[in-house]
Amino acid sequence: MHFQNTCDIIQFIPGRSVAWLSAPAWGAGGRWFESSRPDHNAPVAQMEEQRFPKPLAGGPNPLGRTNFKDNTMEEKIVVQDVEKERYASFSFIPWWDQEKIKKSRVMVVGAGALGNEVLKNLALIGIGNIFLIDYDKIVNADLTRSVLYRQEDEGKDKAAIATERIRQINPDVLIQYISGDVIWDIGLGLFRQMDVIIGCVDNREARLFINQACWKVNKPWIDGGIDVLNGVVSVFIPGQGACYECTLTDMDYKILGAKYSCPLLRYQDLTSGKVPTTPTTAAIIAGLQVQETLKLLHQMNVPSGKGIIFNGFTYESYLVEYPEKKNCLSHERYQPIIEINHDSSITFGQLLTIAEGYLGKGSFLELDRDIIWRLECKECNYQKLLLRVLGKVTFEEGSCPECNKPCHLEMRHIITRDDDLLLDKTLAQVGIPDLHIIAVRRDEEVCYLELKGR
Repeated sequence: MHFQNTCDIIQFIPGRSVAWLSAPAWGAGGRWFESSRPDHNAPVAQMEEQRFPKPLAGGPNPLGRTNFKDNTMEEKIVVQDVEKERYASFSFIPWWDQEKIKKSRVMVVGAGALGNEVLKNLALIGIGNIFLIDYDKIVNADLTRSVLYRQEDEGKDKAAIATERIRQINPDVLIQYISGDVIWDIGLGLFRQMDVIIGCVDNREARLFINQACWKVNKPWIDGGIDVLNGVVSVFIPGQGACYECTLTDMDYKILGAKYSCPLLRYQDLTSGKVPTTPTTAAIIAGLQVQETLKLLHQMNVPSGKGIIFNGFTYESYLVEYPEKKNCLSHERYQPIIEINHDSSITFGQLLTIAEGYLGKGSFLELDRDIIWRLECKECNYQKLLLRVLGKVTFEEGSCPECNKPCHLEMRHIITRDDDLLLDKTLAQVGIPDLHIIAVRRDEEVCYLELKGR
């Protein structure tokens, strides 16, 4: 086997390969070398120095092998056996740490064209733990741009089928999924468990929520967007430059406001239009997202608050820096976060008791989502006690059964001891997921309780 201009593999030893490198490739001198894993905790500036293997104490090549073509000495490097080891080819990359990759946790939001390519790449490199969330179902149009789906998958949950196919690609990967809505169906504690979050969504609502969640729990996220032959990849690390909301214009806010003029319209219902794209653009943008993920996992320098713009029509790409808004509403950090051994089966009354144990009597819960307390139609004199989170109520459920018009909504997000109707309800009954983080306040004091589980 010949590696042009690099080395000839001349011998296989169980668990490794032996390669001979001509001296000019590494510098003259004909010294004996053996590969060594670099120090991944070293500053990035030192990583370039680690590209070169260290000479053994023996000095000159003890075998004295000579390349008779150009009369230069040759040197040896040891790598894994590429015919037997799954991740052997990555061992040629000096800074690559497969054990670190194996232990990493990555969340992927969205399993469309972009999400398919991201998931495939994560599986191929051996990301140890993947969590996927998507609420959509597979349609025939997905087959032209989604490598994980098949004709017989039509009508099935994207998250479930994508998970099945990833397990087939790489059984080493532990992948879990939720067929649900990222905004309403997963707790902030799940974001907190991740090393990196990758956004593969196609609407402002989901991006804005992911951005706010990542800021609250101090986790980096990588956003990707595609449109025909063009795309963009943006990295957002809390506290390092602009966040996604910093990039929103007045027009973006107007569009968001117009969409939510009726609060009962969930964002699934608002994003019925599909973004035109091609599988080639999805592959390019997803590749960049996973590449930036790898760099973050290896503690490399990754530009934050910036975007890589790719123009597939002109084959140009360039880096843009987003201006940071100092008073951006997304720049909220949850601290301190206190883990409690309860899940969403705890009642509001029990949670208030725990809260009072930390901050004292008079503590109250401040939710990051509105609870619809009751529905009212004044024209029909209709009222109904609901006690459910806004995102869990459909348009039909929130309409008057007599005139079919949307009801007036009485909503609250502050829960106190005076809210008798709610105290015996569990958080799950209202629509708050496991692993969520609840703010507790009393006067100027604040702490955050994470529903860690039993």
